Amino acid sequence: MRLGIDLGTTFSAGAYINTADEPEIIINKEGGRLMPSVVYFEDCNKVIVGEAAKENSILYPRRVISAVKNYMGKKVDFPMENGKSYTPEEISAFILRKLVNDATEYAGQDVEGVVITIPAYFTDAQRKATEDAAKIAGIRLLATINEPTAAAIYYAHKLRLEGNANVMVYDLGGGTFDVTIIQIKQSDIVVKSTHGLANVGGKFFDQDIVDYVCDYLMEKHNIDLEEEEYLDEYQELILKAENCKIQLSSKNSANIIIKIGRIKESIPITKELFEDKVKKFYNRSVISMKKALRDSGLTFDDLDKIILVGGSSKIPYISQQIQNLTGKQPSKEVNPDEAVALGAALYSNMLMEDVNESSIIDVCSHSIGVVVIDNLKNKQKVNHILIPRNSSLPCGVEQIFYTTVNNQKAIELSVTEGEFKELSDVTTLFTSIIDLPEKLPAGTEVKIRLELDKNQLLHIYCEIPSVQLSEEFTIKRDANMDDEELNELMGLIANYEIN
Repeated sequence: MRLGIDLGTTFSAGAYINTADEPEIIINKEGGRLMPSVVYFEDCNKVIVGEAAKENSILYPRRVISAVKNYMGKKVDFPMENGKSYTPEEISAFILRKLVNDATEYAGQDVEGVVITIPAYFTDAQRKATEDAAKIAGIRLLATINEPTAAAIYYAHKLRLEGNANVMVYDLGGGTFDVTIIQIKQSDIVVKSTHGLANVGGKFFDQDIVDYVCDYLMEKHNIDLEEEEYLDEYQELILKAENCKIQLSSKNSANIIIKIGRIKESIPITKELFEDKVKKFYNRSVISMKKALRDSGLTFDDLDKIILVGGSSKIPYISQQIQNLTGKQPSKEVNPDEAVALGAALYSNMLMEDVNESSIIDVCSHSIGVVVIDNLKNKQKVNHILIPRNSSLPCGVEQIFYTTVNNQKAIELSVTEGEFKELSDVTTLFTSIIDLPEKLPAGTEVKIRLELDKNQLLHIYCEIPSVQLSEEFTIKRDANMDDEELNELMGLIANYEIN
């Protein structure tokens, strides 16, 4: 059995192809179709993932980690009460392992490999961190796929589309946002462009409610709920804020009950107040939608369908504003919570040669370039884009450099990720001093080739044709684990009991 996994910020889900050749959501051991992406360390070797972990966040906040997806691709550690510290990759590995264990029990089959979905706007470091998480979990990773692309695959399958359709996928989850323009050509999926925003979504809407309540308590009672002594009350408020957000999808007002010592408050949160918070994000998403359309060469009038994906896209204000902007009512034909996992399951099936009747063409979400000397700017170092954003994957571009003096000892190669010329506005992915063979004459040709594979991971090659030298670089990403750290963690998850 192959498993499609939607590894989400707040909720995760798994899906597989059942005996009727249809994608089906895995029902987890707790009876749910979605599993909270929350990990609770009961002791040094026992981990609880999902709904029970989320419930324990109130009683044992120092043993619980949630929303780890927002930290993928960052060099951070989470110290726990058990005396151990865990990386985002390790926490994600526990979530992945739980999904695989539940799938095995539900379907009665072993999982031979998984496809993991990731936000289209994830960076190289975030994509690599996701792959590392699968390795730590001891899971065979078949491929990764962008979340909006997976949703489009499921949409095309569900409606058995024939002919062409231009689709905009508006993907707003717990902590990420992507908008992707996709052309469906019968059974083929062609991604035209993508754009996104970091650190937005349902988790941040919850935080807006939390901040409002904290400000209320400070102003009225001089209580700073973020102080250490109120950690339990603050953790409980986070869960109440999430529930309040859900209620406001169908009600005009919801109350948050707070009890601290003798102080009792019922704080009303109106839909108007909540939508004012959401509006700030939505206005930013409009800019992303327009940029994605411009890059695709389409307009709102050219769109045939708008698909909403991700739990936060169900907020009524979002769908209403999109309809006002585009003149088209967003489709309700797919479940925003499940479409990504179901599409990933379909994609896992497409990877098998004997059933591959469709093609998927995705694009890169960020430009890749090299640092060069700008002679027009007093020989300042600037970013020079080689692979533009929205290039079809896989892709590769070659740049020819020349040695400047006889017997040049080395050249410096720095590879970047980002859309801007100034180095302060882009991320440097890789820097290396390339040692050159002795006695090369000035003007010797040095070829540098950058490639992005179908998973949007970067590969770097150097060639000096005159001396038949060719080398592929092992990229040491500062934000990711090195091979030694990764090898140390692989297999350790077997020492944990995961429920």
